[in-house]
Amino acid sequence: MFKRIGLHRNLAVLSGTICANLFVRFTWYALLPLHLRNLGATEIEIGGVFTVLGLARSLFAIAGGALADRYGRRALIALSTFAMGPFLIFAGLSESWLILAAMLTGAEICGAFQWPPMSALIVESSEPERVAHSFSFTEAAVLLGLILGPLAGAGLIELFSIPTLMIANGAILMLNGVVRAFGLREAPRRNAGSALPKLRAAINAEVVWLIVIGTCVVASFAIAFGPYFAILARDAWGNTEAEINLLWSAGSIAALIGIALGRLSDRWGGRRVLALSAIGYGVSALAWGCAPSWQWGIVPLLLAFAFSEAIFMAQQTLQAEVTTPETRSSIFGIIATTTGLVGNLSPTLGAWLIIWGGNPLPFVAASGLGLLIAFAAAPIRKRARAPEKA
Repeated sequence: MFKRIGLHRNLAVLSGTICANLFVRFTWYALLPLHLRNLGATEIEIGGVFTVLGLARSLFAIAGGALADRYGRRALIALSTFAMGPFLIFAGLSESWLILAAMLTGAEICGAFQWPPMSALIVESSEPERVAHSFSFTEAAVLLGLILGPLAGAGLIELFSIPTLMIANGAILMLNGVVRAFGLREAPRRNAGSALPKLRAAINAEVVWLIVIGTCVVASFAIAFGPYFAILARDAWGNTEAEINLLWSAGSIAALIGIALGRLSDRWGGRRVLALSAIGYGVSALAWGCAPSWQWGIVPLLLAFAFSEAIFMAQQTLQAEVTTPETRSSIFGIIATTTGLVGNLSPTLGAWLIIWGGNPLPFVAASGLGLLIAFAAAPIRKRARAPEKA
């Protein structure tokens, strides 16, 4: 009884801190490409910054996953969250886009250590047959932050500058690092600290296909929800900064539908939901990028957000289905690093595509990558295993 309460407490602590972190982050993050432009960065340089941020977010995930399997989830999650704070504060104080990019890169490196243990802890804090249900709580927290953050940012941007909001973001991260340190509890695992031999055996064909899927997901999302979201809205649709924040918030509201679709992974299986959602996302992203105005593009934009959320939840469920507690965080870290190294090159590619064919072309590429996800999911089969016990 106490053990189950502790696991439910993990979901509550993670959901609350995730929501708070993202609420403050997205008062300014959707406007980051425009802030970099104001500091003197060109389109190619902006694309390069987002590529570096994505690589930093992924490169050290493999180390975070291995450390979490050896030493536990809680400490790594708390320390990495706290360490991100000072980098955001110094980023807000910067008046050079290069120094700003360096500070944000440092924050993403710290953040990379927390994602594999956090995903593993969510899986291990739920019943085996209700993994998607557990992810629906943390994803609802994510979307609440993505909804309320841009809404608040649309008003706050008139009163506070983007650097001021970055500094506030850093302070909240440090506070939430402390909350996670005292609030989280380790989930029961077997044979902690001796996962290396089993890790070699765990990297099988299913994991390879998960890496292919993850690469397509990262590359596609880094275009549609990266710098080109704001650039398309400003340059092609003529939206203001406040309107761009509102568009992002509207998309995050639509993503709540994706949670309902993603939760079907517990019933239908992650592979089926992933394939269906990927097809819907690919078609929507194409229509979104080719729309001549926000009036024409708002519906496919909302659909792309909804299907992207379902893709993420189904992907996490599928990863849980083919991994075991002894090596789960390490496998998550390997997937995050390998997919990120390739997938996060897409913002730089998107910048060249804009120069070559205009604002719609990066979204055409994002659409094609989305459709590839459906084909890559076909060979994966759920691993049969006994129920996980302490």
